[in-house]
Amino acid sequence: MKRTMLLLGALVALGLGLYVTGQVYAQTPAGGVAAAKPARTDPTRVAVFNVAKVMKDFQKWQFYAVTMNNKRITAAGELGKLRNEIVELQAKAEKEPRKDVQDQIVVAMRDKQRLFEDKERLARKQLDEESAAHLKNLFTEIQRAVGSIVETNGYDVVFAYPDAVTAEEKASPLMVDLMMRPPAAIPFYVSKSADVTDVLIGTLNKYFVAPGPVPAAFPIPTAGPVVPTGGQK
Repeated sequence: MKRTMLLLGALVALGLGLYVTGQVYAQTPAGGVAAAKPARTDPTRVAVFNVAKVMKDFQKWQFYAVTMNNKRITAAGELGKLRNEIVELQAKAEKEPRKDVQDQIVVAMRDKQRLFEDKERLARKQLDEESAAHLKNLFTEIQRAVGSIVETNGYDVVFAYPDAVTAEEKASPLMVDLMMRPPAAIPFYVSKSADVTDVLIGTLNKYFVAPGPVPAAFPIPTAGPVVPTGGQK
């Protein structure tokens, strides 16, 4: 449940509501994406998809989630070593009886602190930029796949809605709060016949293949000093 809740939080923070009207409808999908048709016959002009489920099941999204999480862990580990050295120097300075030696330790500690801040700033900048680049590419591919579904099925508008994926998540207080105070215009009830989430996931995984193997359960970023705002937060 935590995984989808974090994905929903990232969705709200990043403003990833895909409201595709004339802009997406008028865009011809590039790359020859041939979207599958949902199992329906009536000519519905409105469709929706669960963007939280797309984020969870789009394998390319999973691949980059793992990639960026591993980079965050590596950066946090390197910064943690520096932080430990600073703490050790501070403890050493407090125990040092000689003032001149204590001053030298304090200077070394300040140098380490500046180095820590510089490295943290650089790591955050690099992770932010790389996360933002991946996010932009993934958004473009989702938009192209949505455009293909629109062209194939003749929808006039497609709403993206953030919703829980499992029954357990639907009953969570966080989801209830989200539904009662939605960040955007999202449907309170979604008909199964109008929901193209699974069709979109199948189209994305067929035409936008992940560049490497995807673990069965990709990890959620752990808390640490480096939290890129361009990706999952």
